[in-house]
Amino acid sequence: MAVTCLVLLGLEIYQAAWNASELKRGRERIVGTFEVIRTARALERRIRDTELNQRNFVITGDAAYLEPYRTQARTVLFLLSELKRLTAGHAKHQLNLQSLDAQIARRLAELEQVTRIRERDSLQAAIRLMRANLTTGTAHAIDELIDATVATEDALLTERLEAAAEDERMAAITAGVGGALTMAILGVGLFLVLHASRRIRTSGDAQRKSEDTFRRFVNGVTDYAIYTLDPEGRVTSWNAGAARIKGYTDNEIIGQHFSRFFTEDDRKAGAPQRVLDAAARDGKFETEALRMRKGGARFWAHVVVDSLRDPSGRLLGFVKITRDVTERRRQQEALEAARAALGQSQKMEALGHLTGGVAHDFNNLLTVIAGSIDMLQRRLQIGERDVGPYIDAAQRGVDRATTLTHHLLAFARRQPLEPKPLNPNDLVASMVEILRRTLGASIAIETVFADDLWMTSADPTQLEIAILNLAVNARDAMPQGGKLTIESENVRLDEDYAATHGDVTPGQYAMVALTDTGSGMTQEIVAKAFDPFFTTKDLGRGTGLGLSQVYGFIKQSRGHVSLYSEPGVGTTVKLYLPRLDAPPATERPAATRPAAVVLREGTILVVEDDEDVRAFSTQALRDLGYRVLVATDARSALETLEKEAGIDLLFTDIGLAGGINGRELADAAQLRWPRLKVLFTSGYTRNVIIHEGRLDPGVELITKPFNQAALAEKIRRLFSRDDEAAR
Repeated sequence: MAVTCLVLLGLEIYQAAWNASELKRGRERIVGTFEVIRTARALERRIRDTELNQRNFVITGDAAYLEPYRTQARTVLFLLSELKRLTAGHAKHQLNLQSLDAQIARRLAELEQVTRIRERDSLQAAIRLMRANLTTGTAHAIDELIDATVATEDALLTERLEAAAEDERMAAITAGVGGALTMAILGVGLFLVLHASRRIRTSGDAQRKSEDTFRRFVNGVTDYAIYTLDPEGRVTSWNAGAARIKGYTDNEIIGQHFSRFFTEDDRKAGAPQRVLDAAARDGKFETEALRMRKGGARFWAHVVVDSLRDPSGRLLGFVKITRDVTERRRQQEALEAARAALGQSQKMEALGHLTGGVAHDFNNLLTVIAGSIDMLQRRLQIGERDVGPYIDAAQRGVDRATTLTHHLLAFARRQPLEPKPLNPNDLVASMVEILRRTLGASIAIETVFADDLWMTSADPTQLEIAILNLAVNARDAMPQGGKLTIESENVRLDEDYAATHGDVTPGQYAMVALTDTGSGMTQEIVAKAFDPFFTTKDLGRGTGLGLSQVYGFIKQSRGHVSLYSEPGVGTTVKLYLPRLDAPPATERPAATRPAAVVLREGTILVVEDDEDVRAFSTQALRDLGYRVLVATDARSALETLEKEAGIDLLFTDIGLAGGINGRELADAAQLRWPRLKVLFTSGYTRNVIIHEGRLDPGVELITKPFNQAALAEKIRRLFSRDDEAAR
């Protein structure tokens, strides 16, 4: 019996010692988890501080920001090394930190490169490089990697807290069972019982000491609010971090319901109970939301709630860990504000580039036109009649200005389109001969057409111009000759593609691709290729509007453009046009009429607020034989319509002064005189009569600038169509 008692006593003492050791190891693991999380978040803050000081220097040029910037950068590297040390035994962390190390090195190199450029007083170059760096996604990748590290540790923290709680329960059970067995068996010898009891008490003292150490550690954590709740949500323990973050002492809060930490709106909406229900159901609840401090101040909190259960599954309560992330969010908002400011600066830079390009090209054109008119006047004054070359030069200047404005409207997606059902294969096939003559014999053209290519709806003239612009760009990229391949394919752009390409709508598209074997472009040039007036060609060889016109036309047609280029290899531009689901309507051939036939009868009311345009339009129509009435705004036009009988056509500008535009004038007039015909004119249509690039049904438009012949033909067709409808 004595031997049996001694064996039992030895086992009990060993079990108690093992429990104390295991509890100590568990708490050390928890301490390590908090150290990893604290270091990761400190690393995140230092990266933000580094970016903030560098950005302040770039924007202001104040060298006082350089030392804090570089000090923070060194701190970032130190914290990264600490994070590696703390997680040395965790394979998943080490793999994650390899990627984080590479991304941080890349980010610091980006910041330093921009800083050095700014130190040379090159603000614009620094801003351009910052814009390029934004597209690399380095900062976002660092945030994700740090968040992944913290998330892994949060998961480990939950496991370790649950394991520690389980160890404590098992220690208590072991001690109780062992004590009962010992008391039962050691009834034969008081001396042995007393001796064993002393040993157990010693082990219990060690366990209580370990528990006290753990409690002191949890209570000493100030970066996190760590506290427990009973199953109903009442606070049962409270650490120093909770007191610092929430503002309540343990005497004030223990026994109170945790709903007091929620905002009034969240309490009314039942958020506290939903948190407990979710944690009880799923084992864990995690969120980031506004919470309340003592006194009513709000702060942003990252909250994790874990349920605690005994071995039978009975709910014992909850462990709640709260971290104040207000500063992190403030830094994120500051970063977003800086990015917005940078974006605005880039927009202003692009606007300055655009207006400068417009002014340059229009000044050239005005020089040609004004110079030709001046020479024309001088020659006429001295009686010279051979003035045709000056008239031709002025007309060429007008034509070039017209083309320029149409390209600008295409880029702005404001040109009026006339979409028709078409098969891109047929359109490209009809252009091949023209392209061969345009590109020259040194460039081979190959077409690879998809069978059964989907129909689409687009303006055929504008699509031809877009393809011709791309072909000319390809020719200029192959000065020594080469090959241009034009392909077509049925393509479906899915949701994943659309998510990474801005304004792309998922769906089916007919795709036309042009690929050349030319010099190619760097990624910096590709990023600017669609900007208006941006060109890499020699001075005088291009306006920089070709690709912007293509981009604007395709976007206005609800399509998509992609560009891929590699220096020394070539360039591919893909045009995606939406599939036309409905079968194309059969168009009735228009009746042919001699081009010279002009109806020289009828009364036309011209409404135009520009004096020179009004004078030209009036004289042009009178020369054609029409009776012409004139108004300068919508109100005077309506008065004229009331006074004058027999007006056949209202010819009105869309953008009129006086608060009533041309569309509103036409609507009011046709409501009063339903048979009145209307012809609109404008140099910029906005969204008054054109929506999504298409003229509203029943609308007739002649775009400025126009000449007498175009105006005569437009009116002739308008009158002729109504006459045919009447018959």
